[in-house]
Amino acid sequence: MNGPYRRSAAITALLCWNAAIADTLPPVPNDNPIEEIIVRADPLRTLSDHRSAPVAVVKGNSLLGAAVDTLGAAVEQVPGVNVSTFGNAVGRPVIRGLGGARVRVLENGLGAMDVSTVSPDHAVAAEPVFAEQIEIFRGPATLLFGSGASGGLVNVVNRRLLREVPATPAADAFTQYDSASDGWLGAWQLDLPLGQTVAAHADGLRRDSQSISIPGFAAVTPEPDARRGVLPNSNIETDNYAAGLSWVGTSARLSGSVSYLSNDYGVPGGHDHEEPESDPPGLTPADPLEDDGGIRIALEQTRYDLEATLDLAMPGITQARTRWAYADYQHDELEPDGRAATTVSNEETEGRLELILAPLGPLDGVFGLHYGTRRFSAYGEEAFVPATQTDSLGVFLLGKGHLGDWHLDAGLRFEQQTVERRTDRLSVEHDLLSLSLGATWLYGEYQSASLAFTRATRAPTAEELFANGPHLATNTYERGRADLTKETAHNLEFGWHWKRGRAQLELSAFYNYFTDFTYLALNDLNGDGIADRVEPDFARSGAVVDEADALLLLDQAQRDARLWGFEAAVQVTLVNNQHGHWRLHGWSDYVDGELRGGETIPRLPPLRFGARLTWERSPWSAEFTTTRVSAVDHPAPLETATDGYVQLAAGLTYRCRLGARGTLALFARGENLADQTARSHTSFVKDLAPMAGISAVLGARLSY
Repeated sequence: MNGPYRRSAAITALLCWNAAIADTLPPVPNDNPIEEIIVRADPLRTLSDHRSAPVAVVKGNSLLGAAVDTLGAAVEQVPGVNVSTFGNAVGRPVIRGLGGARVRVLENGLGAMDVSTVSPDHAVAAEPVFAEQIEIFRGPATLLFGSGASGGLVNVVNRRLLREVPATPAADAFTQYDSASDGWLGAWQLDLPLGQTVAAHADGLRRDSQSISIPGFAAVTPEPDARRGVLPNSNIETDNYAAGLSWVGTSARLSGSVSYLSNDYGVPGGHDHEEPESDPPGLTPADPLEDDGGIRIALEQTRYDLEATLDLAMPGITQARTRWAYADYQHDELEPDGRAATTVSNEETEGRLELILAPLGPLDGVFGLHYGTRRFSAYGEEAFVPATQTDSLGVFLLGKGHLGDWHLDAGLRFEQQTVERRTDRLSVEHDLLSLSLGATWLYGEYQSASLAFTRATRAPTAEELFANGPHLATNTYERGRADLTKETAHNLEFGWHWKRGRAQLELSAFYNYFTDFTYLALNDLNGDGIADRVEPDFARSGAVVDEADALLLLDQAQRDARLWGFEAAVQVTLVNNQHGHWRLHGWSDYVDGELRGGETIPRLPPLRFGARLTWERSPWSAEFTTTRVSAVDHPAPLETATDGYVQLAAGLTYRCRLGARGTLALFARGENLADQTARSHTSFVKDLAPMAGISAVLGARLSY
């Protein structure tokens, strides 16, 4: 038995042992109640523990005091969820080893409408600071949210579309300082009743941070003139504002909002472009920025959202809901002198119509339509994906039932997607059929078991079909294939939940088999047995070069693949008396996978396990957290090994009331207390950009 399997077996045994010894403690009635959390992305508003496929919910108040600059950082402590970083400003979630286009990011149930799936150095246009809760669907979720979610999805739920009129005005103000980046964050939001049926919402955020401090050098093999103790070009400036208006009647509701995001951030890694003789057509030099040098991305997005709900007294239908969003996104990739070398734009519209069906005995259901259109274009030195338009239309049916101790769910979805290359009108069309079946058995007084099967199909993205050019962020030259077929995932999921007295234990195991898994494959055009490298002008020259720092030539390819793994979590209340409430939480996750033929899938997250000890005694609370990330000793071809590391963190919070309605929370937190060099194996730039070193986070939140 190799190292990872030995460690995972030991961790699982330890978790079970912790749960077992909890039975020897004196029972405390209702000491550790399970909070019933409604999953907002689910049109039937199912409770999170009544689903056969696992759903984790991160409540917004749990992010208090954390150094959260990205969505990935907000959810990476959830078992089964990692983050793909590209410096301090970019962090896209990776779920069970799958990322990119296989993981959808939503805001209030509709897509984030950015270009974060096109390149790993593109930031997600969804801000976690405003989240009431963040919902993570592990495993395929295509039945509700489209063919792009074969790996899972993350839904950010905020208050920009109010669903009820508050009785009185409600406001939040938040500020935070992070010593690792010398960064300040300020945010506020306001809910205001304007009569009995109308309410307004507004929020705003400003983030300003410098390049982050790190324990040693940024690069594994530093240059002679490298700076120690800092990750160059990792500073961030973010502005995010929104305003919304809602009308709430007795049987209907209409809500709308508009939001604006500006995010200017450095891209570590030093993938500079060559200086052109003149600016490309349509590009104008920007003002030079005060930063550490290197490539920067300056993005802007304006987004409009509309949501409506109508109760119906029709045969077979009880309610109709519709949600629509339109976003205009653009970013410039700036050279150190401020010149815009590449401009990327994305204009996108997405809408859903959901009809809630009348209950048929113990069965509930929803029928829906899902529409999306996207116009993408890029021009400049790194425009490796041509201008494209993607259109999709899906229809889905989801049903759930409660039969005694059984919760059952089933779904069916059909979707048609068309991707057109706008330069020559070449189009590719795919028909996608997905289905799911699942059951949860609540057996005995303390435990439940679930089993789910999903067959989910995913159409290739525009970049997988039509990419052709240098992709300097990943130091590759990528070529798409217009003849790619659809990818099909067959996912089998088993879960077990046990709770008694002071303890609860959750285990889940999954096996995911893909047919025609799409990936970037190596080339050996000259037959020398070495992966080909080329210059950025390869389309013109066709020459393979013998230079170690040249671009790796990659083609989109398809091969069957499989992934498997587990997640485990245990929570035990140790003490609950006049001295406070002590609770211990432990968790672990693991994923492995390979392409047909035995080749390891690149950038799979390593085995992790962690523990968190919390103490609460009003008005104080404290926690200590440790996370162990194992080393990757046998990486995929052309990957480098990654050292393991331990992250230690501790936090202290003081909460007090201000008057009849106000509350104030003051917090202090230390991150990476051992000041270890931590490199994420899921990152494209792990050998050039480690995570932050030791830091202190100080802040306050005022709610009224």
